[in-house]
Formats: sequence, C-alpha cells, structure tokens
Amino acid sequence: MAVAILLVATAVCSSAIAAGERTQRFAVELAVLAIRSHRLLGAGLTPAQRVRLRAKIGSAIGVLPLLARGYFEEQRHANDRQLLAQLRQLQVMYAHGHLAALATDIDHLSQHYPLDTRGLLPLPATPLALNTGRTLYRNLCMACHAYPDPKSPAPAPDLFTMARTLPPLQLVASLLGGVRGTSSTTLVNPLSNQNIADLAAYLKDGMVLKP
Repeated sequence: MAVAILLVATAVCSSAIAAGERTQRFAVELAVLAIRSHRLLGAGLTPAQRVRLRAKIGSAIGVLPLLARGYFEEQRHANDRQLLAQLRQLQVMYAHGHLAALATDIDHLSQHYPLDTRGLLPLPATPLALNTGRTLYRNLCMACHAYPDPKSPAPAPDLFTMARTLPPLQLVASLLGGVRGTSSTTLVNPLSNQNIADLAAYLKDGMVLKP
C-alpha cells in the first residue's frame, strides 16, 4: 500500500492526522505492535511466519525511540525520560524472549498513547463510503493484497480477512500503518482520515462490492 503516495495526490493536501503526523505515527506504531505481539503469542502461525513476525516486531521496537522523539518535538515538551526508559525495556524484553511480558507492556503504552480516531471511527457503511473504499482498494491495494507474490517470504495479507478478524480500531490502525511510505517518502500517510474510514468500511462491510 506504499504506492498510495504516488497515486493519491489530492489526499496529500488534506490532513490525514488530526493529532499531528508525528504524534499519530507514534500511536499507530504502538497499536500495530500490540496487534503483532499478541498474534505472535497465538496459534496458527507456521515456523517461518513466526520468525518473520518476530523480526518485524524487533524492527518496530528499535525505531520506537526515534518516533517518540518526534512525538516530543510535535507536542513541544521535553523528552520524557520515563517513556524512553520504557522503550529501552521493550528492547531488553524482546532480546531475552520475554514475549508475554512484552505484549503486556506494549498494551499499556498503546493505551497511554492512544490512536486519535477522530474522523476514523465509527466506520461509515454508506453507499458513498463503500464505493469510495472500493476505488481506493482497487487503485492502491489490490495489486499486492489480492495477488500476493507466492515467492515472497512475507506476502501481503488479504485485507478482507484482516477486516473480518480485527476490531475496527485495530483495523484502522493496521491500515494507517500500511499506507505509509519508506524513509525516502518521509513515512507520511498520504490518505485523509475519511479515505482510511471509507477503505476500512469497504473491507469490513462492502463484500457485495468486492472486485
């Protein structure tokens, strides 16, 4: 979904993040980490999937201190040493394989630094929203998520399955995390909150419109 940055020029002009891009980015990363850490503790993963998921979690934990500093700058207050210490502790727990404790601590942090859901929830299941969501899915998501590369070690997940299995809050958090770009595109979310809500609504309730 990183291709969204190249395809949705108009959405860049509108603010996708009511709370501020760097504040929301930190909250999104924590929310997605919470989802992944609990998935890692669950059943149904192959050994290869478990290794890849654990690697993703480790990579995300490593970047959290940088995202936290962006949050501090945007909120215009000094670095919270307690928070930075908590983030370092996540790295220690991950390195020592304390995965249950890691998931618990990530949950607490995610609750303390919650996702700003203004303009995102509740999901609008209106005909306009579903049709807009379908257009976004076709233009931005379908090429990778409907036709994942079978040779890829980490193929793109089916977004309709994700929408059926995740609560709405976790679904929009996953979409917000997925539409961001790479370091070369500054990790900015190019979609508006309305875009994300429409896409999530389509994935969740627009199966009749599924291509």
